[in-house]
Amino acid sequence: MVIESRYWREDLARYAQAFRPKSKPPRWSERLVVNFEKDVSIALFMVRRLAEAGKFSSKMKQHKAQIFRCAFHGKPWRLIYKDIDELYRLENEEAISKGVAFVCNQFIHADFTFAFRGEDRNWEGLYTSSDFEKRKFVYRVPLSEIVRILELAVDDYPSRVSLRYDPDKEDWITVTD
Repeated sequence: MVIESRYWREDLARYAQAFRPKSKPPRWSERLVVNFEKDVSIALFMVRRLAEAGKFSSKMKQHKAQIFRCAFHGKPWRLIYKDIDELYRLENEEAISKGVAFVCNQFIHADFTFAFRGEDRNWEGLYTSSDFEKRKFVYRVPLSEIVRILELAVDDYPSRVSLRYDPDKEDWITVTD
């Protein structure tokens, strides 16, 4: 169990700040892309870890991120992330709302992650799909939604916490307001 979440939240605040648009974004490099994708995954893992430790109120559980999905239409043996435009119907994007846990899990269990930039060279978002979803949909997650999730995680503290024992799970369950 996470005992003191303050230090985790400080790191999440740094990630949120680092993900915001820059006036002069750095030039593209493979290292830059890999580190950005890695940082997003780590940040969202931290959010999920704090959620599982009961460090958020119900506000975080109720938050719905506005993301987009595109249906799979490729051949299962051709799941190579660089071919997402061949594997998914990117032209038929559908706007959807998903909870924070769903968004975090897409990155934590990602079969692939593909970051993309806007015309101003700032990161605009990421395409990702978990092992569980890869033959159904790819998700386009705007970076602004990721930053919003991180900002919520930084500021959302429960006002009430209690524990209850679940005999079926043989474990204590943390309950927050």
